[in-house]
Amino acid sequence: MASRTIFMTGFPGFLSRHLVARLVDEHPDDTFVFLIQEHLRERAQQALQAQEKARPGFAEKATLVAGDITAGPDLGLSDEDLARARRADRVWHLAAIYNLAIDLPTAYAVNVTGTANVLDFCATCNDLDRLAYVSTCYVSGDRTGRIMESELDMGQGFKNHYESTKCWAEIDVRRKMDRIPTVILRPSVVVGDSRTGETDKYDGPYYMIRALLRLPRWLPIPYIGPGKAAVNVVPVDFLADAMARLADMEEAVGLTFHLADPRPHPSREVLERLAELTGHRMLKMTVPAGPVERMSALKVVEQALQMPAEIVEYMNHEVVYDTSNTERLLADTNIRCPDMYSYLPILVDYVRRHPNKSFLDNRRY
Repeated sequence: MASRTIFMTGFPGFLSRHLVARLVDEHPDDTFVFLIQEHLRERAQQALQAQEKARPGFAEKATLVAGDITAGPDLGLSDEDLARARRADRVWHLAAIYNLAIDLPTAYAVNVTGTANVLDFCATCNDLDRLAYVSTCYVSGDRTGRIMESELDMGQGFKNHYESTKCWAEIDVRRKMDRIPTVILRPSVVVGDSRTGETDKYDGPYYMIRALLRLPRWLPIPYIGPGKAAVNVVPVDFLADAMARLADMEEAVGLTFHLADPRPHPSREVLERLAELTGHRMLKMTVPAGPVERMSALKVVEQALQMPAEIVEYMNHEVVYDTSNTERLLADTNIRCPDMYSYLPILVDYVRRHPNKSFLDNRRY
């Protein structure tokens, strides 16, 4: 295969670094143009150095260009950098606001306007083969039951501005698919490497892990709500493998893929497993979810547990993400989402050894 030029937003974020490693392994002759925020240049250079150490020769094929996806269709790039970026054969759009508690203007500017700008940029790339757009399973909002990969705007409401703005952005991506060949990738909650536990950020299930590790072991843990909702997480190593492979498949163009655990476990069982791993015992009682949500919204409780109130709502939101497209196209590969229980002890051990990782980092998006 001839070498390609890859343009990527969202670097040097956690997922992007893992994804780049897979892309380089599969296509070592490709060149990369990374759109970065200027204040993250040092971190981006460190990420390039780490890739170079693992894959000698990579650094000379990678270029950092400073810009801003919210700055318009030229993405805030200089004329020289814009010309370089427009030579892209493939665009990966990963940059987004992932904070569940983000305000609407900020989320809209990055997730919706930023994506519209990336789409306008793609329209100016003469040799563009396809766009790989990273959405999220949670565009489904407050819907319950089984969510199909083909479904998007179903009249749903949303639990937060992250969900709503990612949905609106994906609607725009789909509208322009006839002009911009696109693969839409919807991850569920991303956790660390299933083999090492390594991660950049503690969100999603990590809030519960950290809370349990902080609480004294003698303190028993109650169940919260009925606990029937599935805990759907995917380790970053599976996610990067699946994304890289799917985006290369011609038959994937025009399709949407739930990159989710096809056999997730209910939150009640996951809480039991986490209690066991952190040395707690479960109370034989269930606390209604509503009062817990209201109590966790209190600043004093949120600060004590360092767990945003929005997390409790997800623990009892009964939704299943259908993965038919993903499983069908990956059937002839060895890429499979591992069972959560196979790597949950690794995640807990990693948090125990690295207690002070922060939520996200100093990225604005």
